[in-house]
Amino acid sequence: MSILQTLRRWAEEDQRVQEAAYRRNLHVLGITAWGMVALNLLHVAVFALLDFGEPVRDAWARQIALAHGVMALLMLALGEWSRSRQARAASRPWQHGVPALTAGLILAWAILLTLLDQAISSSINAFVNAAVGIAIVFLLRPRSALAILVLAWCALAWSLGWTTQDQALLTTNRMNAASACVLAALVSSLLWRRYVQTELLQRALADTNAQLERQQVELQALATLDPLTGLLNRRAFVRAAEAELARAQRQGSPLSLLMLDLDHFKSINDHFGHPKGDEVLREVARLMTHTVRHTDRIARYGGEEFILLLPDTGEAHALHLAEKLRQTLAGAPIAHLDTPVTASIGLACLPAHSAMDLDTLLQHVDRALYEAKHQGRNRCVVAPMPAPRSVLTGT
Repeated sequence: MSILQTLRRWAEEDQRVQEAAYRRNLHVLGITAWGMVALNLLHVAVFALLDFGEPVRDAWARQIALAHGVMALLMLALGEWSRSRQARAASRPWQHGVPALTAGLILAWAILLTLLDQAISSSINAFVNAAVGIAIVFLLRPRSALAILVLAWCALAWSLGWTTQDQALLTTNRMNAASACVLAALVSSLLWRRYVQTELLQRALADTNAQLERQQVELQALATLDPLTGLLNRRAFVRAAEAELARAQRQGSPLSLLMLDLDHFKSINDHFGHPKGDEVLREVARLMTHTVRHTDRIARYGGEEFILLLPDTGEAHALHLAEKLRQTLAGAPIAHLDTPVTASIGLACLPAHSAMDLDTLLQHVDRALYEAKHQGRNRCVVAPMPAPRSVLTGT
């Protein structure tokens, strides 16, 4: 990859993390601002109390104290602003430039301190510390950091020419300031690229985890749901029915099983085609789902067979629900067919305080369904159940 292509890729990546970097800078600014307030107030307290007995040094101390006092107020305002903005979800484009403006403000203030220090020394430590500090504290795009540092160096180099008469000292200070700017720009760029790579990697990992979770949900659905109707499949229904049957026997509550088979479904496939038959199955599943209670379990048990588990339901209520289902299906214009879609329904009702395994219960409901078919279809038949056998006594 060429240098130009690399720079273009970096620019695209920078744009993608711009909002996240702004949020991170807001958080850091809120913390740094209060630290700088405390530091500036400490300088104010120290320099305001100094008395050198010399007019030049005393004036210098008062100017330094004033400069730190003004900076403390500015940092206080920026800290409050960043705190209020952190609570807002959305940001405006111009706000993304606030960290860069803050960095420029700090450098301008450092230039002022450096110029004030020239009255008693040739030190440019204030500017050097500020340049390196903003590179470490703020996440700035490389071009923004470079522009700020170049402008700051130009301002300092020009200003030092008015305060320093010694050309050797002036050249040394200018070169030291340039070295500090180069170092700061390098540190800022490295930290920015590391942040961009980390942020994009975290997003990629989050996307991968989300995709894995979706796939897990899909696999779970494939393992438990019928893909055509969205109802439970046979395996999932058996697991749920066994658990519900065990609960009913522990608590001594009744339970009913209802098996429904569509009448003459083969003729629907033969005359209208399998796609129309699938549409009929989906519509039957929808009608059943809207008819039963949310605690009832429905599954597609076979091709055109459906099975319902009705917890805490005795024979009378189960028969009422079965008749309601049968009449709903017979009266619904399912899939706009010319012929009504009817169903035969078999019921097996386990009385309260009775013991029976699921296979036996299924055999009873299957025989009831066969009897409904034998009697002419489109009807409900209740399976005759054996006399209750106590779960506790086994009699």
